[in-house]
Amino acid sequence: MIDLRKDYDDIKKHRKALVDELKELEKDEKVKKYIELEKQEKKCHEIQTKLYKNMKFEEYSECKHLLVYSRIDQDRREGRTYKFCGCIKCGLTDEVLDEALLEEDIKSLPYKEKVMHDYLTENHIWYLPGKQLHISCDLSLARGIYSKIMEANPDIDEKTAICYFDKALHNIRNTKVSEARKKSRAKRLSLNHKFDSWNSDDIYN
Repeated sequence: MIDLRKDYDDIKKHRKALVDELKELEKDEKVKKYIELEKQEKKCHEIQTKLYKNMKFEEYSECKHLLVYSRIDQDRREGRTYKFCGCIKCGLTDEVLDEALLEEDIKSLPYKEKVMHDYLTENHIWYLPGKQLHISCDLSLARGIYSKIMEANPDIDEKTAICYFDKALHNIRNTKVSEARKKSRAKRLSLNHKFDSWNSDDIYN
């Protein structure tokens, strides 16, 4: 008990010294400005996250989804196959509705994925509506290809865009290149430089 009391008194004394020092620093004009800017930044961040959510909700609701199978799970015990879909245009994916996700997992989702989860659940959407391309492909790869096609051909119709997408994906998967070329290709498609999910088999867990 004596040792605990000594530790408590020591930390109390140290904390008071820190508080006193902070109060002194707060008198400095530069520190005052820093504190004010920090408050403004936090407020801006709050507004930004709300605007992002509203913007993405609107984008998801207006998008005429083009869907690929972005992940496929197989339950060997029950013999079932679960196919998750993702839109190559807006990026919305029902992977965020995976029943295997616990409540804690959902809370810890990256913000962008949490927004997707909120959009789907708030609108009672359990399966993505849209045109199914019946293609198994990593969603980031599919989106990278599609965005480059639309960047180069902004006025093409959907049918042509799908045709271009199918051919581009086929060429990527059937043209053998070195690891250095793969990294370069990933960079051109705005993928992570360590991206390595070029084949349809890569989307199986």
